[in-house]
This record gives sequence, C-alpha cells and structure tokens, in this order.
Amino acid sequence: MPTILHISDLHRTPGPRLDNDELLTAIINDSKRWEHEGIPNPDLVVVSGDLVQGVGTDTLDPDDQIQAQYEEANEFLLRLAEEVTDSDISRFVIVPGNHDVNWDRARRAMRPLDTCPPRINSLAFEANSRTRWNWRDQKAYEIFDENLYGARLQTFRDFQECFYAELHMSPLHRDNDSDLVYFDYPQLGLVVVGFASWHGNDCFCTVGEISSASLSLSQKLLSASQSPIAIAVWHHGVAGGPRSIDYMDETMLHKLIDQGFTVGLHGHHHYPAAAPFEARLPNRTAMTLVSAGSLAVGDRELPMGENRQFNVVVIDPDSAKVTVHVRAMSNAGVFMKSHRNDFGGNSFIELDLPSAPARPTAPSDIQLVDDAMTAIADERFDEALDILPKINCSREREKRLIQIEALSALGRHNELLEFLNPPQNADEVAKAIALLLDAGRYDDAKKQLETASSLIDPILHQDLADSIMAKEVNQ
Repeated sequence: MPTILHISDLHRTPGPRLDNDELLTAIINDSKRWEHEGIPNPDLVVVSGDLVQGVGTDTLDPDDQIQAQYEEANEFLLRLAEEVTDSDISRFVIVPGNHDVNWDRARRAMRPLDTCPPRINSLAFEANSRTRWNWRDQKAYEIFDENLYGARLQTFRDFQECFYAELHMSPLHRDNDSDLVYFDYPQLGLVVVGFASWHGNDCFCTVGEISSASLSLSQKLLSASQSPIAIAVWHHGVAGGPRSIDYMDETMLHKLIDQGFTVGLHGHHHYPAAAPFEARLPNRTAMTLVSAGSLAVGDRELPMGENRQFNVVVIDPDSAKVTVHVRAMSNAGVFMKSHRNDFGGNSFIELDLPSAPARPTAPSDIQLVDDAMTAIADERFDEALDILPKINCSREREKRLIQIEALSALGRHNELLEFLNPPQNADEVAKAIALLLDAGRYDDAKKQLETASSLIDPILHQDLADSIMAKEVNQ
C-alpha cells in the first residue's frame, strides 16, 4: 500500500523554537511505534509548504536571514531523507507556501499611488493585478519593478533547484511565477504533481492561487502518465473565516478534480483535517482532501488546542480507501497518536478513495486559442501571452492577433514594435506607424510606410502619410 509521510509548515527561523535535532529525534522515535500500530513505513515524503518563517518588510539584512533559514530547512530535509528514504530525494515532493515568499523584495518592487484606483477592493486581491492595498497606511500601491517583484520567489526556487540537483531528470517545471513539481511512481501506481499556490502572493496580497499555466502544464503531464492514482499537493487551505483573505478559492479544487486528481494534500492552517470534497462535475464528483498540521511553527501561531503535528497517509487501491494517521507532539516533545474529536475520538480517519476517471488529454489548439481569447476579453493579458507558446503554428493568424492586443493593452510598446517588424498586413502597418508616431520616431515611421507600401492600398497609404506629416509639424 503506498504510504506518504505528509509534513507541512516547518517555519525554520532564527530564535527560540524546536531545532532540527529535536524534530528529527522525535519523528524517528515515533516511527518505531508505527509497525506496532499497523502503520506502514513511508514510500514518499510530501512537504506542503512554508519551509521557512520568511522575512517581513522591515527586516534588517532580509536576504541573509532568509538564506540562513533555507539552509536550516535544507539540512533538516536531507537528514530526514537519510532516515526515511535512504537519501533518495526523488521520493520527496516539496512545494512552497506563503512564508516562502520574500516580502521585503515584494515591498521594494512597489510604490504608493497618489490616488486610489477604481475597483481597488477586487484589484488588490487579483493575482495578475499590478495594484495592491496596504491596510496599515491606508494606501494603494503599484508594482513598478517586475524583475524585483519576480525575485520575491527566487530564494525558494534556488533551494528547490539545489535540493533536486542530483537527479538525472529534473522534476521542476518553471513558467513565469508559476512553479510545478512532477513525479511519476509507476511502481506505486501514483503520479504526484506539486503546485505553487503562491501565484500573485506578496506582502499585501495573501490570497492563495494556482496559475492557469501550471494547470495547463499539469494536464499535459497527467495525460502522459499510466499511473492510476493522481495526487495534487499545494500549500493553502480552501476555507477561512469571514475576516480571512489568505486561503485558496475552493473552485480551484473543481479544476483539479476535473483533471483527474483523486487525492489532495495541503497545509497552511496549522491543524490536521481530512474529508471528502464534492464537486458536481460531469465526469467525477469527489476528491479526498487532507491537510497536515504544522510540524514546527512557533507556539503563538498554533491554533488553540493544537500541537505540532504531521500525518501518515496510507492509500489502499484494493479497498479504495485512504487512511490518515495524525501524529501530535506532547508537551514533553514526543510525537504519538493524536486522538481527535473531529475523527470521532480516533487518531486516524478512513475515507473513500474516489475512482479515477479517464484523464483529459492535452487541450487542442482550438481550445487554447479560445482560452487565450477569453483571457483577453477578461483583461487577463499576461495569462493570454502565457498560453500562446502552447499553440501550434497552424493557428499563426489568431496567435498574432492575440499577441498584438495583449502587448498593446499592457503598454509593452517596444516589444510590440519588435513583434510587428516586419508587419504582415495593412492593420499591422497602421499599428506600427501609430506606435512610432507616439514615440516621436517620425523618420522610422516614414521608413516603415515606404517598406510596407505593398501591403496597403493607395487611400490608406495617403492617410498614413498625412498622419506622419501632421504629427511631425505639430511636434
């Protein structure tokens, strides 16, 4: 029976807290009790985010501090691998959490706006929005340095690259600020996809979201796997109180279920839970959803009545059951079975393993074009650009139209001018000349009109020539 050691929320940080030695000793000693309790040894280790405590916006030497935290996390995980998987890191699935985002870099990539833009209530929490709201100073901010903003994710990425460096084939897939880890274990009958639910996450936007690019890539990877059970791993929980804004919309689970995932593992809210999640979809209705408590968060961040915890998840394909064993640390620092009221007083809960449907194949070019055009209509221009490389050249005309509209809407005029050189039709000639005139490049506009004269009729040629002359005279 495939068995997973599921840990989450390590929160490695300087200062008084459980150190690596204490944690490892307690886990190893507890593992000696598992056989007596009927718990198999783990085949895999899943780490569902928040490896470090991270750094705030007012931290001194933030880069050095977060680097030191990752070094401690790396040491812990390598030592855990020695004990659990004989140092086989291909049996570790590690994803990031919100604390793995460098808030200092995110804040330095933003600047305050003089006026509050309309729709700030929704813009501030949209992953692809460049606008944020800071409740502390009651001001709106804009992301103006894209490179620095993207670097808020880099320390975790560097850690992840280093951790998996010895593998012959990297499980990592990068796409802008989307990240995906993919492992296929045919001998276990499992395929595991680790998602980053940090899309758009920063110091002012704590909402969890998985990017559409990651979902599209996972669909392609799953369609190539023959393993019957698909497991999704991410960090954020899918529920929160009325004043919470740091969880993931549960509609994301609908998309994961539709792709064929039957088990979901996450962390984030620092307490264990397990339940079936139902979605009324045409091809399947349920996912077994499991969250792990925090392995080592500080005392003040533990929910009332909860201790430090981890899960051992046992999957039995023959009986179509998933059993979740919760291990909790006592006040003396010893892990043991945790009798939970929400498990009926038991230390474990047994759930049904939903039957796996036929997985969807990779989307067709027609579907991808439609998705990109929908993204344009919804003003999700970056997302539209992310989709374009996946479309074959047979749809070149639609791809060009989408790219021109997206680059224009995003104000990336230099990139658009380069894309339009040379233009392929009259509309593109007119667009290129308009951009050159807006930039005050009148000689370049004249040259463009001359070289592209064969693409336009005499009337449009005269109109464009008049426009160039008028702009030049009035400069």
